Amino acid sequence: MSILTTTEVQMETTTCVTCGIIYAMPATLMKYHREHGDTHYCPNGHPQVFCKPEVPELQAKLREANQQVESLHYQLNGALDNLAESKKELRKTKHRANAGLCPHCRRHFVNVERHIHTKHPDKL
Repeated sequence: MSILTTTEVQMETTTCVTCGIIYAMPATLMKYHREHGDTHYCPNGHPQVFCKPEVPELQAKLREANQQVESLHYQLNGALDNLAESKKELRKTKHRANAGLCPHCRRHFVNVERHIHTKHPDKL
């Protein structure tokens, strides 16, 4: 008694870059070689190398770069907020000093105010 079995295998053809022979291999094996950048050999023994696809690597680098940009943008916004607060505080302190107020005890000194207005009007 004999058993008859049939198997269907999808084959994919390719050409050897060295000798030009056309040969076939199972499509799943060809897909594996393409995805992993593996080496296989033509029937005449010439090595065939598929370069590893760069798209996933480039996508990962792009994601990383976007995260860095977002982080730097957040830091920049924080620095700009700090700068605005510092400018506001400096302007307030300058105005008080020009008005003759002591920055520590906030007492008013007429002679300091008069001196600034007469000798340094460009600094107001």
